[in-house]
Amino acid sequence: MCVLPVVAGLLVQVSVPAAVAEEARPVWSYSGSTGPEHWGELSAAYVACAQGRSQSPVDMAAAAPLGYTPLVFQYRSHLLEILNTGNGVRVITPPGSALLVRGSAFDLERLEFHIPGEHRFQGARADAELQLVHRDSRGGSVIVAVPLKAGRRENRILSRILEHFPMRAGERVRHRQVGINPLFLLPSGRSYYRYEGSLTTPPCTESALWYVLSEPLIISPAQLERIREAIGFNARPAQPLNGRVVNLMRR
Repeated sequence: MCVLPVVAGLLVQVSVPAAVAEEARPVWSYSGSTGPEHWGELSAAYVACAQGRSQSPVDMAAAAPLGYTPLVFQYRSHLLEILNTGNGVRVITPPGSALLVRGSAFDLERLEFHIPGEHRFQGARADAELQLVHRDSRGGSVIVAVPLKAGRRENRILSRILEHFPMRAGERVRHRQVGINPLFLLPSGRSYYRYEGSLTTPPCTESALWYVLSEPLIISPAQLERIREAIGFNARPAQPLNGRVVNLMRR
């Protein structure tokens, strides 16, 4: 393991050991013979990527209005830990933060970035997408997707993350005195789309409940470029609805 210099005892930047790095960079990718159209062929564990009937992401074109149920975000501040998996960058969150929906709690596990946005709105994609991945008590995934749009504002919490963004595959960064609160990575508008889907990366496990916010979070062009430099293109194509209903819950 190669450990880079510690700055004033505060920053630990680790190049993951070879065995772990291989695990962090699985055989699937976003192009060529290991791209999305081939995921289902790469492993028996990935069969849902090809044969699943409730796959994600989707296009929100035909959303049906439904009565609004608020999403209650009970997120806590935590120390910054980030991993570059080789197929994306994730912020790892410790226990203590949760999403409440109708009184049920879903624990926040991680934040993931995608370029461009994976979900579509009348065929259009956001510049990027932040996905906040939660788990429920039965082990199912509950994911909040936040469209990111380049504009004239810079998000301060995102800047704090990007200042320490791991740019190389297999690199993990832990900062002992930098705290973030994911609550400040959410737009002020909380209307959302809801549908039943899957993970958007192998093994494409179904039974994931998606809440896709309809209002984007505005970030600066420089912030968007920093994300792009670290992860490149990592968006799965839109998947067929196969009869599923997408609901729009407008606040």
